[in-house]
Amino acid sequence: MSEETKNIQVPEEEAISEKELNEQMQVRINKMHQIEEHGWKPFGHKFEVTNYSGDINQNFEELAANETVVRVAGRIMAIRGHGKTCFMDMQDKDGRIQLYVRKDAIGEEKYALIKLLDIGDIIGVSGTVFRTHMGELSVKAVDVEILSKSLRPLPEKWHGLKDVDTRYRQRYVDLIVNPKVRRTFVLRSKIIKTLREILDDNGYLEVETPIMNTIPGGAAARPFITYHNALDMQLYLRIATELHLKRLVVGGFDRVYELGRVFRNEGIDIKHNPEFTSVEIYQAYGDYTDMMDLTEKIISEIAQKVLGTMKITYEGQEIDLTPPWPRLSMIEAVAKYTGQNFEGVTDVETARKMADAIHVEYEPTFGVGKIINACFDEYVEDKLIQPVFITGHPKEISPLAKSNPDNPEITDRFEGYIYGREMCNGFTELNDPIDQRERFLKQVEERNAGDEEANMMDEDFLNALEHGLPPTGGLGIGVDRLVMLLTDSSSIRDVLLFPTMKNIGGEKTANKVNSADEAANGEALPKIDLSKVKVDPLFEDFVDFDTFCKSDFRVVKVEACEAVPKSKKLLRFTLNDGSDKKRTILSGIREFYEPEELVGKTCVAITNLPPRKMMGIDSEGMLISAVYEYDGKEGLNLLMLDDNIPAGAKLR
Repeated sequence: MSEETKNIQVPEEEAISEKELNEQMQVRINKMHQIEEHGWKPFGHKFEVTNYSGDINQNFEELAANETVVRVAGRIMAIRGHGKTCFMDMQDKDGRIQLYVRKDAIGEEKYALIKLLDIGDIIGVSGTVFRTHMGELSVKAVDVEILSKSLRPLPEKWHGLKDVDTRYRQRYVDLIVNPKVRRTFVLRSKIIKTLREILDDNGYLEVETPIMNTIPGGAAARPFITYHNALDMQLYLRIATELHLKRLVVGGFDRVYELGRVFRNEGIDIKHNPEFTSVEIYQAYGDYTDMMDLTEKIISEIAQKVLGTMKITYEGQEIDLTPPWPRLSMIEAVAKYTGQNFEGVTDVETARKMADAIHVEYEPTFGVGKIINACFDEYVEDKLIQPVFITGHPKEISPLAKSNPDNPEITDRFEGYIYGREMCNGFTELNDPIDQRERFLKQVEERNAGDEEANMMDEDFLNALEHGLPPTGGLGIGVDRLVMLLTDSSSIRDVLLFPTMKNIGGEKTANKVNSADEAANGEALPKIDLSKVKVDPLFEDFVDFDTFCKSDFRVVKVEACEAVPKSKKLLRFTLNDGSDKKRTILSGIREFYEPEELVGKTCVAITNLPPRKMMGIDSEGMLISAVYEYDGKEGLNLLMLDDNIPAGAKLR
C-alpha cells in the first residue's frame, strides 16, 4: 500500500455519546498541554498566507516549475500517518489540498508536533507544490505551525453534521463539514452583489432608512416592539422600508432602493423567519408595468450571471426564468382554477355564496376583495410553478396601491410567483393623500377590531404625500426566497447563516407547558395561578357508550410542523400514526405554539374522523388539547405524552 493511500474506516452506527465526547476532549486537552511543554503555542498568532488551494490548482505548472515556496493555512480534515511520513488533508476557503510531511524534511522536533495534531486543528504550512504518482495536487512541507488547537472533535466523517436543528444552531460546524452549505452562502453573496450591480447600472441609488420606527407601516404584519429609555417611548422594528423610501421620492430621489433586514413578529416555517432580507425599489414617473419589467430583468439576469443559465431546477422541477413572463389577473386566475368568476361581483352575499360553493372559509368581516383573495390562496397559489405575474388585486387587500382607472375596486398591483411561492410584490404607488387617508382610516378600524397586522395612521407620511409624490412604481423582492430558488434550497433556514431558533431549555409561557418528561428531567415547569383558571362545566348529558367507543384515539409522533400560509391560527402537522402512511392534521393552535417546538413531540389524536378541508388542505383527524380560561384569556395546552410510548398505541 502506498504512503498516500487513505485509511478505510468503518462508519459508526450512531453518533458518539456525551461520555465519549468528554473523553475525546480530554485527550485533546492533554495534547494541548504537551504542545505547550514543547515550547509551542497551541493558539498561535499571525501567519502570512501567500496562496490558497484554488490558486495553487490554477497556477500549479508555474509554481512547480519555479519551485515557489507557498504558505498555506487551514483546518486539518484528515490525517494519514505512516511512521516517518504523514499525509494530511487541509481545508481552506477554496477547498481542500493534500499536505505531504516527512520527518527528515521538517526535523525531528517539528515532526513531534505532527503527532500531537488532531482533525479539526488549524495549521500553517510552508512548502513546494508537486503531484503524487497518483496525480493528487500536494504541498511538500518544509515547515508546520500550529495556529489553533481544536478542543472539540468534528462530527464523524461519514455521518457529517446531519441533524437539522444542530446544523442551524452550530452553523460554524455546518460550514466546516458540509461543502454544499458553504457553496450556498457563497452563491448568496454573489446573488446580492449582482442584484446591487443591476440596480446601480440602471440608475438606482442605494439608501438606508431607520430600522426602529415610531409607527410600523408599509405592510400588513405584526411588529416587534422595543422601548427607548432616553426618549421614554415605544418603538417598532420595521416591517417594511416602503414609507420612508417614498418620502425620499417626494424629496426628489427619482430612483431609490434599500436592501436590508426587516422584522415581523410572526410564525416560523420553511418560508418564513422573523427577520429576513428584502429589497424595495421605487421609480418616479413609472408604474407597476415598469416594475414587472424590472423584476423579470433582475431575476433572469442574476440567474444568468451567477449560475450561467436562465433554466434552473428547483425541487426536481425545471423552471424557465427567461422573460417575458405571462401576466394574469387575480380574478382570471381564480376563474381558471375554480370555475368561479368574480368579474363584476360587488355584493358581499354573492361573493360568500361563490366561496361557499368551493368550500373556501372566510371571516365575517371579509368584503368581496378579501373573499377573492381567500379563493386565490386556497386554489391558485400552489399551482403557479412557472414564473407568472398575478395582477389586479382588490383594493381591500392593497391599502398602499393606486386604484385602476377603469375599476376603482381593483388596484394596479402585481405579485410574481414561482414554484407556488410569492417572490415579489409591486404596484403603482398611491399618491393621492386624500385617498390614502381614507384607506388608513379603514386600516385603523380593522386594527381596533382586533387585526394586529393592519396598518396604523401615519400622519407624517400623509404630510409627505400632501407635498406631492410623483407617479411612482414600487417593487419589493424577498431576497431569501430568491436565494432559495437559485440554490435549490427547500427551507429559508438553509439560506440564512444564523436563522432564529428557540432557546434550548428556554423558559416557556403558561400556555406553552410541554410534555411531562421535562419534570422527569429535573426542569421546573412554569407555574400558573389555578385560582385564575376557569373550565367549561362538565357535560350533564350522557353519551352513547357504543358511539363513544368508535372514536379511535391513537398516540402520534410529530414528524413535521409548519404554519399554514395566509392563516393566523392553523398549524399543519405531519404525523406518524403507526401506519405506513403519514397523516396530516391541521390544528388552530398557532397562537400558543411555534411550529418548531412541537417537532418530535408525542401527542394524542382521533384518527377515524372523516377528512375536513381547511385552507385547501385535507385535515385527517383531530389533535387533543386542553382548553380553559386563564386570567380572563383563553389558555390551551396540546396534550403531550411520554416519548417512550410508540406511535399507533391505542388509548383505552
